Amino acid sequence: MINPEIIERSQEMIVWKEACLSVPGIEWNVKRHKNITVEFTTLKWDRRTKKLKDYNAVIVQHEIDHLDGILFTDKLI
Repeated sequence: MINPEIIERSQEMIVWKEACLSVPGIEWNVKRHKNITVEFTTLKWDRRTKKLKDYNAVIVQHEIDHLDGILFTDKLI
């Protein structure tokens, strides 16, 4: 995913235990949107939209946070 952007977020939230290679040894609960729709560019420069839910939605939100300079430790609950 090149330049991913979340264009839709569910109101429903889930709490997931997250960890990150940027801060080894720490795992903590983070609240995130249960479902998202993300728009991005592929390696072939095609623009795509993908709906994600549960664990896949959490992963993409976590990684987009990195692009925005946010670590999961900023969102601990």
